[in-house]
Order: sequence, then C-alpha cells, then structure tokens
Amino acid sequence: MKNFLIYGANGYTGELIARESVKRGLKPILSGRSQNKVEPLAKELDLVFRTFSLEDKKSLEYTLKEVDFVIHCAGPFSLTSKPRVEACLRRSKHYLDITC
Repeated sequence: MKNFLIYGANGYTGELIARESVKRGLKPILSGRSQNKVEPLAKELDLVFRTFSLEDKKSLEYTLKEVDFVIHCAGPFSLTSKPRVEACLRRSKHYLDITC
C-alpha cells in the first residue's frame, strides 16, 4: 500500500478525502498549517499528522520522504500549489490537487 499525504486536511474537501480514505482502509498522513485544526481530525481518525507552512521548505522536503504522493487541498491554489508542485518535482513524488 502506498503512503500519501493530504495537505489541507482540515478544510472541507480535505476532511472529506481523509474520512473516505479511512473508510476504505487507507492511512494517509494528514497535514496543514495549523496544528490546532489538523490534530483533532487526526486523533479522531487515528492518523499521523504533520503541521507546517508551505514556506517551510525543510519540513516540506522532509515530509515528502515519508510518502509516495500528495493530495493537495489547501487553497487558494494560485498561492499554495506552486511550492508543493516544485517540492514534489524535486523529490519525484506524484501530485494531485482538487482543482485538477
């Protein structure tokens, strides 16, 4: 089974994807900018979580070592997708966002 990250997991669509993933027996890593928002969902779903901003390149790169692909759900995508896409390209990781 592939490991994956849901960035923006505490938003409406990110939460839906997280819940559906768990229903299907998957264990994504939940992620976002705010620990206060991501941690409660992660605890409820018994999932691992990571919190960092997309400007924190060190954490962004480190987290990508743990996963095979990223589902990016954090908007506004005109601002948030570029750092994520660039990091995924550097690490040869698959990327999908909810605007695709």
